Amino acid sequence: MNLLEDKKQKITPSRIRIAHIIASQKGVFSPNEVIEKAMGMDRVTVYRILDLFELLDIIHPVLTQHGEKHYEIHGETHHHHVVCTGCEKTSCIDCTEKRKKAKGFGEIHHSVVFTGLCDRCHSQKS
Repeated sequence: MNLLEDKKQKITPSRIRIAHIIASQKGVFSPNEVIEKAMGMDRVTVYRILDLFELLDIIHPVLTQHGEKHYEIHGETHHHHVVCTGCEKTSCIDCTEKRKKAKGFGEIHHSVVFTGLCDRCHSQKS
Protein backbone atom coordinates (compact mmCIF):
# COMPACT_ATOMS: atom_id res chain seq x y z
CA MET A 1 0.00 0.00 0.00
CA ASN A 2 3.04 2.22 0.34
CA LEU A 3 3.24 2.39 -3.45
CA LEU A 4 -0.26 3.88 -3.61
CA GLU A 5 0.55 6.36 -0.86
CA ASP A 6 3.87 7.27 -2.49
CA LYS A 7 2.07 7.99 -5.75
CA LYS A 8 -0.60 10.02 -3.93
CA GLN A 9 -3.44 7.62 -4.70
CA LYS A 10 -6.44 6.87 -2.51
CA ILE A 11 -6.25 3.65 -0.58
CA THR A 12 -9.66 2.03 -0.90
CA PRO A 13 -10.85 -1.39 0.30
CA SER A 14 -11.14 -2.55 -3.33
CA ARG A 15 -7.60 -1.47 -4.18
CA ILE A 16 -6.26 -3.13 -1.05
CA ARG A 17 -8.09 -6.35 -1.91
CA ILE A 18 -6.78 -6.41 -5.49
CA ALA A 19 -3.26 -5.55 -4.30
CA HIS A 20 -3.31 -8.54 -1.94
CA ILE A 21 -4.58 -10.84 -4.69
CA ILE A 22 -1.88 -9.64 -7.08
CA ALA A 23 0.82 -9.97 -4.42
CA SER A 24 -0.17 -13.63 -3.94
CA GLN A 25 0.19 -14.39 -7.67
CA LYS A 26 3.21 -16.33 -8.83
CA GLY A 27 4.32 -15.17 -12.25
CA VAL A 28 1.96 -14.15 -15.03
CA PHE A 29 -1.74 -13.66 -14.25
CA SER A 30 -4.85 -12.67 -16.18
CA PRO A 31 -7.63 -10.29 -15.15
CA ASN A 32 -10.00 -13.28 -15.07
CA GLU A 33 -7.79 -14.99 -12.48
CA VAL A 34 -7.97 -11.85 -10.33
CA ILE A 35 -11.74 -11.58 -10.81
CA GLU A 36 -12.20 -15.22 -9.72
CA LYS A 37 -10.27 -14.56 -6.51
CA ALA A 38 -12.07 -11.25 -5.88
CA MET A 39 -15.38 -13.02 -5.51
CA GLY A 40 -18.29 -10.60 -5.54
CA MET A 41 -16.26 -7.65 -6.81
CA ASP A 42 -17.55 -6.00 -9.97
CA ARG A 43 -15.53 -6.89 -13.12
CA VAL A 44 -15.36 -3.24 -14.16
CA THR A 45 -13.87 -2.29 -10.79
CA VAL A 46 -11.20 -4.98 -11.12
CA TYR A 47 -10.29 -3.82 -14.65
CA ARG A 48 -10.13 -0.18 -13.52
CA ILE A 49 -7.84 -1.08 -10.63
CA LEU A 50 -5.61 -3.15 -12.93
CA ASP A 51 -5.46 -0.20 -15.36
CA LEU A 52 -4.50 2.09 -12.47
CA PHE A 53 -1.84 -0.32 -11.21
CA GLU A 54 -0.46 -0.53 -14.75
CA LEU A 55 -0.40 3.27 -15.04
CA LEU A 56 1.40 3.47 -11.67
CA ASP A 57 3.95 0.89 -12.91
CA ILE A 58 3.02 -1.60 -10.17
CA ILE A 59 2.15 -4.25 -12.76
CA HIS A 60 2.86 -4.42 -16.46
CA PRO A 61 1.38 -6.33 -19.38
CA VAL A 62 3.62 -9.12 -20.58
CA LEU A 63 1.57 -10.91 -23.20
CA THR A 64 -1.85 -11.25 -24.72
CA GLN A 65 -3.52 -14.63 -25.08
CA HIS A 66 -6.95 -15.12 -26.61
CA GLY A 67 -7.43 -11.34 -26.75
CA GLU A 68 -6.82 -10.91 -23.01
CA LYS A 69 -3.89 -9.04 -21.46
CA HIS A 70 -1.78 -10.94 -18.95
CA TYR A 71 0.24 -9.12 -16.31
CA GLU A 72 2.94 -9.61 -13.77
CA ILE A 73 4.20 -7.55 -10.87
CA HIS A 74 6.84 -5.10 -11.95
CA GLY A 75 9.97 -6.58 -10.39
CA GLU A 76 13.58 -5.54 -10.46
CA THR A 77 14.83 -8.45 -12.58
CA HIS A 78 13.89 -7.92 -16.20
CA HIS A 79 13.03 -11.06 -18.13
CA HIS A 80 10.97 -12.38 -21.02
CA HIS A 81 8.51 -15.23 -21.38
CA VAL A 82 8.13 -18.42 -23.33
CA VAL A 83 4.60 -19.76 -23.85
CA CYS A 84 3.80 -23.34 -24.76
CA THR A 85 1.63 -23.43 -27.87
CA GLY A 86 0.15 -26.72 -26.65
CA CYS A 87 -0.94 -26.08 -23.04
CA GLU A 88 -0.15 -22.34 -22.65
CA LYS A 89 2.26 -22.97 -19.76
CA THR A 90 4.37 -19.83 -19.29
CA SER A 91 7.97 -19.72 -18.10
CA CYS A 92 10.49 -16.94 -17.65
CA ILE A 93 13.70 -16.42 -19.62
CA ASP A 94 16.45 -14.11 -18.36
CA CYS A 95 17.11 -10.97 -20.36
CA THR A 96 20.58 -9.50 -20.35
CA GLU A 97 19.55 -6.40 -22.30
CA LYS A 98 19.88 -3.31 -20.11
CA ARG A 99 17.05 -0.83 -19.97
CA LYS A 100 17.41 1.65 -22.78
CA LYS A 101 17.00 5.37 -22.58
CA ALA A 102 15.44 7.43 -25.32
CA LYS A 103 15.40 11.18 -25.47
CA GLY A 104 11.96 12.49 -24.61
CA PHE A 105 10.76 9.20 -23.09
CA GLY A 106 10.61 7.84 -19.57
CA GLU A 107 9.76 4.49 -18.02
CA ILE A 108 10.54 2.60 -21.22
CA HIS A 109 9.56 -1.08 -21.27
CA HIS A 110 9.91 -3.81 -23.82
CA SER A 111 8.36 -7.23 -24.00
CA VAL A 112 9.38 -10.28 -25.97
CA VAL A 113 7.38 -13.50 -25.98
CA PHE A 114 8.84 -16.73 -27.27
CA THR A 115 6.60 -19.64 -28.21
CA GLY A 116 7.27 -23.34 -28.46
CA LEU A 117 6.31 -26.66 -26.93
CA CYS A 118 7.04 -27.46 -23.29
CA ASP A 119 8.70 -30.81 -22.56
CA ARG A 120 5.40 -32.47 -21.69
CA CYS A 121 3.61 -31.32 -24.86
CA HIS A 122 6.66 -32.12 -26.96
CA SER A 123 6.83 -35.69 -25.63
CA GLN A 124 3.07 -36.17 -26.22
CA LYS A 125 3.47 -35.01 -29.82
CA SER A 126 6.28 -37.49 -30.52
